[in-house]
Amino acid sequence: MIRAAVLGADVSKSRSPAIHEAAFRALGLEGAYGRLSLDDRRFDAEVARLRAEGYRYLNVTIPHKLRAAKLADARGPEVRVSQAANTLVFGADGVHAENTDGAGLIAALADLGFAPAGRVVVMVGAGGAAAGAVEALTRAGAEVRLVARRLEAARELRDRLPPPQRRLVQASGWTDTPEAVLDGAGALVSAVPAAAFGGPDAWGGARALAAPTVVLEMAYGGITPLAAAVAARRVPYADGLGMLAHQAARAVELALGRLPPVEPLLRAARGR
Repeated sequence: MIRAAVLGADVSKSRSPAIHEAAFRALGLEGAYGRLSLDDRRFDAEVARLRAEGYRYLNVTIPHKLRAAKLADARGPEVRVSQAANTLVFGADGVHAENTDGAGLIAALADLGFAPAGRVVVMVGAGGAAAGAVEALTRAGAEVRLVARRLEAARELRDRLPPPQRRLVQASGWTDTPEAVLDGAGALVSAVPAAAFGGPDAWGGARALAAPTVVLEMAYGGITPLAAAVAARRVPYADGLGMLAHQAARAVELALGRLPPVEPLLRAARGR
């Protein structure tokens, strides 16, 4: 019996249980996947409790990705660079921290017909959700224009990358001219909450979007302000459910040693 769960500040509406249980079924395994909403003060203790109860792995979302990386006994290469983990795998030799955000993003962009090598990607956000994605994009050869409400946060994320990848990142603040940031970009990736594009102080990049830029928003659930802006401009768009399914498949492979087919996971993500 495989036991796993997702941990975050509020995972009450997370699609992860449906996606991971679909992965178990696709692999012919019996398993149960739960969700646990908690704050920073309880995170370490809950991880230790779940490990003691026999859980095989945990998925981690906002705001615990940086903390998950710190508590692990071993870290995958993506975690060592990004300092953020979205997957904790429990083994006999300790807790292994992995980050499947990058793999999920690259696969989800491929579903939109976009390959990052030699292309310009605008990444909005510089938190734990963006860290693994920026590492993967630059490793794949993309030039990343990193836009964040706090310019220092974008610079800190850029400076965590190895020098060859760091040189591919340009840090910008939200006050910078969005037309200039988006000029020549092949993709816009949003790694911020959906509401960030709806307030009066939102980054104005949504208004500057134009084809052939593709848009991937890590948020999902309902029509977001960014999704509405994209629809008005007829720009190719995907929400975060495809990325969630792809990164879940990679997490299952890391934890169980078998990669599930992604189609059942995508159907589960969409509630089909």
